[in-house]
Amino acid sequence: MGITSKAIAPFIAAAISVEGAYEEVEKETVEGLAEELELKDLGKEVESAFKKIEKLEDDDFDSYLEEAAKKIKASEREAVLLVTLDVLASDGVITADEMENYFAFAEVLGVEEEKASEIFDAYVEDAEDLEIEA
Repeated sequence: MGITSKAIAPFIAAAISVEGAYEEVEKETVEGLAEELELKDLGKEVESAFKKIEKLEDDDFDSYLEEAAKKIKASEREAVLLVTLDVLASDGVITADEMENYFAFAEVLGVEEEKASEIFDAYVEDAEDLEIEA
C-alpha cells in the first residue's frame, strides 16, 4: 500500500475518537499498523490528528474527514476502511456506535455500502474472540 501516515492518520484518529480516548490498546494497535504498513511516523501523525479531532465540532469533524478522504487514492480506500475497522475492534468489541461510524467512514471514503458490509463480514468471520454489540 502506497499510503502515507499523514493521509491515513485522520481516519485512524476518527476511529479512536469513537471511544473518546487514545488509550494503551489503541496505541498498541497503531504501533502494529505502523509496523505492518511500514509507516514509521504513523503514531505521531495519529496523535496529532486525534488532538485536532478532539477540538472539532460535529460539522467541522465531517468536513475534516471529507478533506482527508480526498487524499486517499481510489485504489486504497477499501484498505483504509479495513484499517479503521482494525482500530474499532482493537478492544475486542464492536459497539453499535462503532458500527455506525464504520459505515460513515465507508461513505466518506466512497466505498459502497454493500462492499463495506462484505469487508465487515469477512473481518468478523476471520477475527477471534470479537464481540459485536449491535
